[in-house]
Amino acid sequence: MINKLATTGVAAVLALTVSTTVPASTGPVPFDADQAAFCTSAALYPHGAFGAPIDYSGNKTIVISAVELIDPIGIELLSVSVVPYDDNSDHLGFSAYPPTELLAAEWQNRVEGIGFTAAGPIDAVLISEIQYTGERAVASIDGLIIHYTANGVKYVGRTRVAIAMHKGEDADECFAVLAAR
Repeated sequence: MINKLATTGVAAVLALTVSTTVPASTGPVPFDADQAAFCTSAALYPHGAFGAPIDYSGNKTIVISAVELIDPIGIELLSVSVVPYDDNSDHLGFSAYPPTELLAAEWQNRVEGIGFTAAGPIDAVLISEIQYTGERAVASIDGLIIHYTANGVKYVGRTRVAIAMHKGEDADECFAVLAAR
């Protein structure tokens, strides 16, 4: 009886540890190349566009199957789009949604992000539409997890860009949250 309880307890702790671990990036698409953090006012940007570059130069067929937020606190994911860009385009980190101030012409060519397929090289930005829920004084995410396939093989990509949104006028608490993550 004690052995069975001990085994069940160890399995429960292991399951909890595995379920809260963020996977490292794998595969041919370098989603985790850039590391940064943004702190912004939820009053200015309660509804934001969070961009992650898709700069792939290989020859495999890439298909995005899912996108999720890493450790979301007070922020929800509403939609995902892919916007092709060229050398003259601005690269989007974070802006108001829709990001038409930075990507006016490119935004017209956006496609649904889940199911997006590129056969070979692609220069695009994955735009995640996120929203501050108002439940916390400071809301945050630690980036995105992107599930995709390359020639049918499953991979996981991870961005390393954190965002914090603060409700009040003082941004010090926002920066403190980012520093603690």
